[in-house]
Amino acid sequence: MAKLINTLRRWRHTAIPLPVKYGRRWRQFFKFLTEHQHASRDELERYQWQRLKVLLDYAYRQVPSYRQRFDALDLHPEDIRTPADFRQIPLLTRDEVMRNQEQLKSTEFARFKPYASITSGTSRDYLKVFRSREAEDWRKAMMWRHFFNIGYNFREPRAQFMGHLSFLTDHDEMPIDYNENLLMIEQASIRRDNAARIYHRMREFAPKLLYCQPANIAALVLYFEEQGLAPFRLPIIYTTGEVVYPQYRRTLERFFDCLIVDYYGNRENTVAAMQLADGRKYIQSEFCYLEFVDNDGQEVCEKQANIIATSLVNYAFPLIRYQTDDVGICYGCPADAVSNYPVMEIIGGRGKDLILSREGLIFPQVDFDISETRFERVRVEQLSLEHLHITYVPTGEFKGTEDEEWLRRLYDDYFRNEFRVTIERVADIPFTESGKNKLYVSKLAMDYLDQQQGK
Repeated sequence: MAKLINTLRRWRHTAIPLPVKYGRRWRQFFKFLTEHQHASRDELERYQWQRLKVLLDYAYRQVPSYRQRFDALDLHPEDIRTPADFRQIPLLTRDEVMRNQEQLKSTEFARFKPYASITSGTSRDYLKVFRSREAEDWRKAMMWRHFFNIGYNFREPRAQFMGHLSFLTDHDEMPIDYNENLLMIEQASIRRDNAARIYHRMREFAPKLLYCQPANIAALVLYFEEQGLAPFRLPIIYTTGEVVYPQYRRTLERFFDCLIVDYYGNRENTVAAMQLADGRKYIQSEFCYLEFVDNDGQEVCEKQANIIATSLVNYAFPLIRYQTDDVGICYGCPADAVSNYPVMEIIGGRGKDLILSREGLIFPQVDFDISETRFERVRVEQLSLEHLHITYVPTGEFKGTEDEEWLRRLYDDYFRNEFRVTIERVADIPFTESGKNKLYVSKLAMDYLDQQQGK
């Protein structure tokens, strides 16, 4: 009976093709992007600049914050004719976005049917941003263009490691979204004691593509190996949100015999660069305008630089010359590139690291919402197999010993007193070179991965 119910449920959700379900605007964008990816470099640049000019004109007329910025500089969108002119517009920081949310909304905000989104804990703040329904259709069409380019098609089986799924009563459950043919696995379920269940569920589902952050799937593979579970073929692992360290890459390729494809984006939806067959990341020029600037604000090429991003598609809540706090390198358009889009590289430490226990690697999933505590920032550094050292920066509402003891108990309980936990109050915890909040630091974990791979 259960099998019959699942068959009927699958039929009900898949009777209508996905492109029809996504809607007319999505189909228009997907058709355009599929055709436009073959444009020449000059055509791509002209299109991008045209979209940028239209956005600036709209922002000046309809977004109070940008009207004020332009008027303060005695600048009008018509005056912006070159990239150098564009760089006259001041950078937009995360702090400014947090302080000026209402002023950054279009006067037609409701018409765009906006979605709200909150940046992850690897960023400087849990920042609330908005994107229009049309911007979401652009994003989804762009993702599907990339999926098609790497050999993944509509409703082929796909798995994804998700954040908190509020509709689940058992968060170790792994439900299927039959509409997308998507196996959903909560990141918090990635534990040593649950690894075999995940393994058998994935093998049974046989995804062609797994969408994940590299650290959690690398930890999961080591749990599989510890329990003697055999490698299996998973054709495409689609990584995002973190640097794919060489240790991660070797682990995944060894176990899954897979193609690893990396995507660079952010929750603010101001950047997108996608890896193609030659291993390079290509900036999606229809979606965003990226600048790579030095500390003096000058554009540089083939040098480490700050990434400044402008979304070309989000008119509900425009982010223009947004300081991503990421660091990267732009390589322009190499002669041997497989596409006419500009090439870039993201530099250094996005996301979490693993830590090492006596039983092997752990991917920590401590339920610690920093936005609801009296701690501005917290970092865990593994000093030895027995010792975790926690540094924290308090907020103005910090309660002293009471809060510090709460923090210690949180980690003691999570790790079941496996480690000796020490705590230190500090004035500041530095971000990574790419401006990210590295929650866990463990050289031991990286060394262990190298050792496992015979390096």
